[in-house]
Amino acid sequence: MSVKDTDLLDVRNIVPRDRHPLIFKTFDSLQQGESLVLMNDHDPRPLLYQFQMERPGRFEWSPLEQGPEIWRIEIAKRAEAQNDKRTIADYLEWDHDRLDGIFAAFLNLVRSSETRASAEAFHPFRLGLLRHIRMEEELLFPTFEEKTGMGDGGPTYVMRLEHDQIKGTLAAITGLLDGETQADPVLRQAEQLTSVLTDHNNKEEQILYPWTDQALGETSRDELVRKMQAI
Repeated sequence: MSVKDTDLLDVRNIVPRDRHPLIFKTFDSLQQGESLVLMNDHDPRPLLYQFQMERPGRFEWSPLEQGPEIWRIEIAKRAEAQNDKRTIADYLEWDHDRLDGIFAAFLNLVRSSETRASAEAFHPFRLGLLRHIRMEEELLFPTFEEKTGMGDGGPTYVMRLEHDQIKGTLAAITGLLDGETQADPVLRQAEQLTSVLTDHNNKEEQILYPWTDQALGETSRDELVRKMQAI
């Protein structure tokens, strides 16, 4: 999503009773594939639940900043929303693509030696990727293991090991950025992260997501996506 396709909606100075109507009005005015960035002074989780009730299957919800003073959430209008019911594959593959876009923008800033801007750009990527890992480890993997009987030694065992490696590389990049290190060490860690993520995401998209979708009914798939959105 490019900057020109994203509208900032700061509701911090709007009286509480008027906030949700304004947010829904702004969302409804978006074209498919466009998004708004909501800025709020508290966790807007009740708004998420309202979206799930009133706009089921028509939006994506992506935290960019989570307190303690400011919460920023990107709310996107889905490009394809013919069916209110979601699948695991369409939701998590979409999030892979979203994170890839944020990471690419971050790398461009690093290569341009824009130290402060690159550190600021890395934060929503790190937040989003750690959230994505939580969605999988807390919700998707246990469901997959229960439905398939594959636990220790199965695909999720490998995915968890790779998640640990990914989290370690994220921590390394964060440390380099906090220390305002030159671009080359950051790019070396980023190259390592790209290599791991490419292979990791491919395995999830080819095996884990479609197998889970196949094992669950339509209603169960949609309910799992709703729970993942709330993380």
